[in-house]
Amino acid sequence: MTAAAAPGAPGAPGALGPALPGWALRPALAASVVVTVLAVAGWTPVSPVVLAVALLAGGSATALPASHATTAFLAVCALCGLAADGAITGWLSLAVLGAHATHVTASLAAVVPPRSTVEWAALLPSLRRFAVAQAAGQLLVLLAWALS
Repeated sequence: MTAAAAPGAPGAPGALGPALPGWALRPALAASVVVTVLAVAGWTPVSPVVLAVALLAGGSATALPASHATTAFLAVCALCGLAADGAITGWLSLAVLGAHATHVTASLAAVVPPRSTVEWAALLPSLRRFAVAQAAGQLLVLLAWALS
């Protein structure tokens, strides 16, 4: 007769693989908000007041990821892009990355409670889609940059 593996031990029935604490999605969301605001500030000639509004909306999105604050944040950043006068620079590439990272991280943070854990294996499909979409998006930015 063999001894059963302790609950939670690797290989035990129902054991978690490598996991990320749910609260870690909030700082990741905050980082993507900051990157996006910095990229938009470098790309477009917008007012500091508008950037403060974007940071306020981004902070709200970080605090309440299940709210529409993320939508408001991304809308403000997109409207700031209209002030870019069609200029395509390296900042646009970073803005595309930041906006997409904010969208994906906010959607994950909205459904993962802070006190839970999420297995890395559960995050892999989202990470793969993110990588494929970023590859396509960055290619389009480079193409637009080359044509401008």
